[in-house]
Amino acid sequence: CQRQSPSIIAIPVTLGNLDFLYRIRTLGRCASGGKIVNKQIKLWGWCFALFLLTLLLVNLPAIANNGSKQALPESQTHTLPPELVSLGISLENLSLLGDDGSDYFAQVQPSPLGYLLWSQFPVTVAVDYPPGLTPGSAAQKRYYTWQQAIQTAIADWQEFFPLTLVENTTEADIAIFYREPPLPRTVDPETGLVSFGRARTAQASYEFYWTDTSPPQLRHRMAIAIKPGLAPLSLQGTARHELGHALGIWGHSDRKEDALYPAQTADVPAISPRDLRTLYRLYQQPTRLGWPAPVSN
Repeated sequence: CQRQSPSIIAIPVTLGNLDFLYRIRTLGRCASGGKIVNKQIKLWGWCFALFLLTLLLVNLPAIANNGSKQALPESQTHTLPPELVSLGISLENLSLLGDDGSDYFAQVQPSPLGYLLWSQFPVTVAVDYPPGLTPGSAAQKRYYTWQQAIQTAIADWQEFFPLTLVENTTEADIAIFYREPPLPRTVDPETGLVSFGRARTAQASYEFYWTDTSPPQLRHRMAIAIKPGLAPLSLQGTARHELGHALGIWGHSDRKEDALYPAQTADVPAISPRDLRTLYRLYQQPTRLGWPAPVSN
């Protein structure tokens, strides 16, 4: 399975005061198998959509600062939560088993608004419960196997990062859904052909929004879709991987022993010292997220 590039997804944006829900990127994890299907579409429609997305990305700062429209906060660093402070001490002392002092921070991509960092702790995580499951049915038992693997992966990250479980997926910072991710697709601008890539076992995506506080804060939320029916160990590894993305590691490691390696392996990796070093270094970076909008005089 080959490494996949992030997909770009645009959803409607209210430009009046930058009160937007702006989901722009997804990262998926590869699964074996799958076919590529080409379908002829109208080229003008895709060109127009790409034009609108490019226009939005280029003019986002200007939109935010135009007249009464909401200005973006300055990029600043946040205070580390106690869990990351303790982790930093362990990393400084090289006290973690297998720690060689390296990381893969260079592979982490910032969003247009900065690195995808959380600043309000603990970060809330909700695990989806699909409707219509008959009590005691085989479908419900499969779901509980999936749920237990997801919760185990959450507990793995809780050792190093402040996470707490909540019930409502619409209010959580990170929502994990019991569903198969959509097939990735790309459009050939010359022929208008759509290529559908390999099936994915999981996908993480994010969106931005303003809080309704005064002044409003620029925040983000994460959604993770994880395919049902995987073996428990594979589920744990997949959830561990996607949660790493949700915590802000928006990129992949090139080593199979790291949880953020982009493909499934025979030996499911645990959270490695390199994963933790990358996470710790990441949270020392500036970002616009989590800061209030500037107050005009």
